[in-house]
Amino acid sequence: MAGDEAQFDAASDQHRVVVADNDTGVSELVKAILTDEGYEVTVLAHTDHESIAAAIGRLEPDCILLDGAHGSGFGDSWTEAAYLATRSRPVPAIMFTAHADAVQEARETSSDRAAAAKFAGVIGKPFSLEEVIDTVAKATGRSQRWDGSEAADHRRTDELATELRESGALDVRTSTRREWATFTSPADNRIYQLYWWQKLGRYIVGRYDDNARLEIVGQFFERSTAIAEALGGIATH
Repeated sequence: MAGDEAQFDAASDQHRVVVADNDTGVSELVKAILTDEGYEVTVLAHTDHESIAAAIGRLEPDCILLDGAHGSGFGDSWTEAAYLATRSRPVPAIMFTAHADAVQEARETSSDRAAAAKFAGVIGKPFSLEEVIDTVAKATGRSQRWDGSEAADHRRTDELATELRESGALDVRTSTRREWATFTSPADNRIYQLYWWQKLGRYIVGRYDDNARLEIVGQFFERSTAIAEALGGIATH
């Protein structure tokens, strides 16, 4: 099982959990445990930033069980946990690893990176059934549930328009449905369009040339990065 391509369901009452672990045996077992508990579970076979950011943006889960890269300790997953903790809608992260040193560091919060990660729980491997169930319940219980209502879509669109105007965008026009905006960038006096692509969990930014042809500038996981690119900032794709 390389990974699950779950589709976003804004109306679902189930708590959503992502399991990011390249050990497919562990992932299958944890998925079995959590689905029996009533969770909606998506498995990721990769723990790199692009895979995690895209899945989080697409699914807006209530927690993530996060392993490190195979054979290299917890590695970049420290940074991923910190990223998840600082999103506009934070996602509680559970350290889920066989690396004993990382487990101890996280439990004791004995480093700056452990403090920045703000783990909602720590599970070492091998794990117990009770440990998984109890830790996930605690993490999802502190999650801010994702609001997929029409009113929430309007609010997010209003926030997009406000951020664009405050960043210097001109003639901002938005949709009444989802995050979509047409605006002029003072950096090059060109018209841009920006859209939140829910199924892929990212913003897509396009720019019109002199012949009114749309060029895709890039795709970005964070709204602030997408806006910075359109308005002449330096962004990471």
